[in-house]
Amino acid sequence: MLRPFIKHVLLCALVLAALSGRVLAAEALPAPGQTLPTLALKAPVFGQDAKDLGVAGKKTFRLQDLKAKVIVLEVIGVYCAECVKQVPAFNTLYARLGRRIQAGEVRMFGLAAGGTDMEVENLRKSGIYKYPLVADEQYKNHKLLREPKTPFTMLVTPAGKVLYTHLGIDDDIEGLLARIKEALK
Repeated sequence: MLRPFIKHVLLCALVLAALSGRVLAAEALPAPGQTLPTLALKAPVFGQDAKDLGVAGKKTFRLQDLKAKVIVLEVIGVYCAECVKQVPAFNTLYARLGRRIQAGEVRMFGLAAGGTDMEVENLRKSGIYKYPLVADEQYKNHKLLREPKTPFTMLVTPAGKVLYTHLGIDDDIEGLLARIKEALK
């Protein structure tokens, strides 16, 4: 007698949650056309990374602080095997964007979700990542981005407008370069 009652109560709770907009699934990840919430990012601590991003001398920065038209933001996990598989392609992307980065048109960095300064510094010293990494030790920015699995790649404007997203390994560097060039027009 109690079992049918519990099933009925659970079913009612699910229906009410769905009707109120509080569906049990996670919120949708950022998508093109949306605007990101303001991210309070910790300035990189490794070598030239802060200078390369144009935030040298700052403790924190926001996307709006980056002098660029387009930002390549890759959310990574410090111990993420899939992220490591993507690194060679993104190192190539970073190298190919070199002239545009120096001209201030593009900025690129990895947000190390849950990564400490020491872990990020070790990654950079290892030589695996050739582009700047930013620690997000307490997952604050990762949560603001609705906790995407890693790797999660975004093209955004400094105002936070999302131009492109990709969840998982994105090894179509030519396609990504084309999207960046289109955004720069």
